[in-house]
Amino acid sequence: EEDFIPFAVLNMMMGGGGSFSAGGPGKGMFTRLYLNVLNRHHWMYNATSYHHSYEDSGLLCIHASADPRQVREMVEIITREFIQMAGSTGEMELERAKTQLKSMLMMNLESRPVIFEDVGRQVLSTGRRKLPHELCDLISNVAASDIKRVATKMLRSKPAVAALGDLTELPSYEHIQAALSSKDGRLPRTYRLFR
Repeated sequence: EEDFIPFAVLNMMMGGGGSFSAGGPGKGMFTRLYLNVLNRHHWMYNATSYHHSYEDSGLLCIHASADPRQVREMVEIITREFIQMAGSTGEMELERAKTQLKSMLMMNLESRPVIFEDVGRQVLSTGRRKLPHELCDLISNVAASDIKRVATKMLRSKPAVAALGDLTELPSYEHIQAALSSKDGRLPRTYRLFR
């Protein structure tokens, strides 16, 4: 997938972590999920972005957790972050994410088992191995327009939703899909006559 690298940069921009994560360099404290979610909504326990790549598909996921009474609000906050990702991207934010991704790549490749796993995965999936400097060049070439393009592409596909715990306040799948298709990421309003 030629968009693998832009999606990896997008994932770094989303970042995140837990409300009790230790800060410091390299901990993602300037990512969108830290700045726009965990720093503003102290009742959220966790909001973390991660991605998986497969031979025929890929997933960009947000894992989030909160008190069961605040699940609906949590879902709306996360859908708004997805929508905003398809909007504007600051140059400093983009450069920070690219630098962090290159740094993580190089640090991980200092371990022999990781190198062998990397060689095996790349050869099995693409037939050849891209060397670290080739990957760093691809990361450096990612532009803000690439981030907007892959985020928009992602939002056009149907979301996958998994939830665990007291799901009384979890919005319906249709409402989550509608929020991700909207301009502002807001969930459709629901009205209950009786609780």
